[in-house]
Amino acid sequence: MPCLPVKIINKEWADKLQEGSVFMRSLYDYGSWSVEKRFKENDTLIKNGVQGDIGEGIIRKVDLRIGDDFYNSFSSNLKSVTQDFYYIDQERFQFYKFYCMYGLTYMINEEKFEKPNERIREFGDTAVIIYNPNEFLSRFLYALYYEYGDNINFRLDEVFYYPKDYYGYLDEFCKSEYYSWQNEIRMRVTLLDKNNSILDDNGCERKLIIQNVNPIVINIGQIKDISIQIPIDDLINLRIPEIIKLPV
Repeated sequence: MPCLPVKIINKEWADKLQEGSVFMRSLYDYGSWSVEKRFKENDTLIKNGVQGDIGEGIIRKVDLRIGDDFYNSFSSNLKSVTQDFYYIDQERFQFYKFYCMYGLTYMINEEKFEKPNERIREFGDTAVIIYNPNEFLSRFLYALYYEYGDNINFRLDEVFYYPKDYYGYLDEFCKSEYYSWQNEIRMRVTLLDKNNSILDDNGCERKLIIQNVNPIVINIGQIKDISIQIPIDDLINLRIPEIIKLPV
């Protein structure tokens, strides 16, 4: 179903976004790699689990009833206290830069937007609705290329929320169904090292990922002409500004 990207943040950061500042964190900041660090800091959204999730970075979830060679080598005592078993990537995922947004979904058959979950107010007091997402993406990609040239890998997608009984492979756009209320859209940027490459299995040259967990800021220029701010309560109660035209 069609949806509009919405960034839910506090007012001061909403103003900065509309002025053109897109702040992207590394997945490291959200996942298990930084759990100890998060609990020592005062970023409450990350610390209390609204944004932090130890499941970020999972590449495979194992069914304990079947196991695998590694899990099956555990002692009976260790298996008895194991509730979940999964593998978390160490070489790529934690270095990916993300910009996460809420997807305001339009239900075509009912001809109305889907009411957001009340919990989204935990992200901030202001919603920036991007009502021209194609133009927003164009400006973002142009600014990204201006800053990094072709030394990036980019992906935009909805998050897949997998059920508790799902087992198998996952990627950086997958989260537990526990977080499905977030209805998340993600932009992912991978920075590549122009001076360091390898040959892949097909003999093609591939630039290596820059293994740096620092955030990046992409300046896309003012976007007040393609976005609008509203209080988070207005979004939750679907008091949508008239400037936003409904799909026909």
